[in-house]
Amino acid sequence: MPTMSPSGAAVTHTESGTSPPYEAAVAQHLRRVGRELHDALQVLVEQIPAKSRSPQELARTLKVHRTLASRLLSAIRTDDPLAAIGRMPRSEGLRMILQAAKPSVPRETIARAEAALSAFEQLVHGELGGWDGFEAAVTEWLPDARARFELANKQLAFKGMANLLGMRADVQLDTGIYYPDARGERCDIVLLEGMVNVRRLRPSVRIPIAVHTPNPSAPRPLAYVLEDVPPERAGDHYPLLEQFCSSPCPKLEAIRTGDLTTCVLAGNEIGANSAVDVFAASVVRGGRPLYRGPGDPLVRPHLSGGVNLPAKVLLMNILLHEDVWPGNDPQLLIYDMHVRGMASPDDPARELDRLHGAETLQALGTGVARFRASEVGRYVEMVQYVCQKLGWDSNRLRGYRVRVQYPLLNAQYCIAFDPPPIRDSAPAAP
Repeated sequence: MPTMSPSGAAVTHTESGTSPPYEAAVAQHLRRVGRELHDALQVLVEQIPAKSRSPQELARTLKVHRTLASRLLSAIRTDDPLAAIGRMPRSEGLRMILQAAKPSVPRETIARAEAALSAFEQLVHGELGGWDGFEAAVTEWLPDARARFELANKQLAFKGMANLLGMRADVQLDTGIYYPDARGERCDIVLLEGMVNVRRLRPSVRIPIAVHTPNPSAPRPLAYVLEDVPPERAGDHYPLLEQFCSSPCPKLEAIRTGDLTTCVLAGNEIGANSAVDVFAASVVRGGRPLYRGPGDPLVRPHLSGGVNLPAKVLLMNILLHEDVWPGNDPQLLIYDMHVRGMASPDDPARELDRLHGAETLQALGTGVARFRASEVGRYVEMVQYVCQKLGWDSNRLRGYRVRVQYPLLNAQYCIAFDPPPIRDSAPAAP
């Protein structure tokens, strides 16, 4: 039953896994109207005197565009009414089909279809607020439609933000490689990051390549052992993997504001002249514990990533040595950061900020050869190079990947594991 929130507003509690009454009512209404429209159009198509029921023949008979005929046939061949109305042409296209069918179909069939279409239009433009509202609502129950809906809208957001910010990239790469340290107590972590075909669209724009803050939890924060940079210079140096960057190697400028260091792409070239590939790798020593003590809190190790600028693809990978949390498969969590910033998977208050997109977590298997990525042609070579520099065996790594098309600028993509196991230090029983 409803209770009162601190602000005095009524709050309705629902059982986990069940739909609120309004949501169920909307779905029921959509199904009923969709079924009526589906059945009426199915009868209409059956009564059109065509040689066959192919899109080409139907379009030729009615003298309408083949796309309209194809969408109509796809819809009426679908038994689920929600899926059917999700695939149908919009009402303007359906009215063109009804008008074209009038000379060859009984009047009562046309009248039935027109009545069903009018009821459908009233639902769309009334309760759902137009076609945009309809498309958003129907994706709640149709995973395929939801994926298409999300992709189309994220692509529009990418184009708009790229134009507004004056920068874009084809790919942003974020990889964490976790390997046991020499003592076998914690993980050393390589952060492998980069951008493919990043470019400037306006001359005055500064493109942020990386942002770093001090990491006091590590014995040697962001120790750049791959580039043999002395610790005293590590804070001002971005450890480029020059042999994997575009040639000539991109020039970066470091801008310091307090404890924050931002590396930006130098120059003011625009368009194709400014396009570069940038890759870098840094090492955090002792970054995560392999085990926890009996009294330690249940902290979930995780790797989080997101885009610095509008990008077509965010490619996130987490690669772990076989002895790092074996048998512990991760979970993908997506958070909205625009109000409260970066989220921790251990903070239950951030459940309200969870986003539920179409992205999934892919298990890549074990061995570096399984980590190939079409978006980053030399990715496997980069992983091998980094591991060789550190004396690590890349064939003992298992991997997980998230590929996000047109990632949102305010989204945090988090690959989270269960808390590490407890190490039993007691002697074994005889």
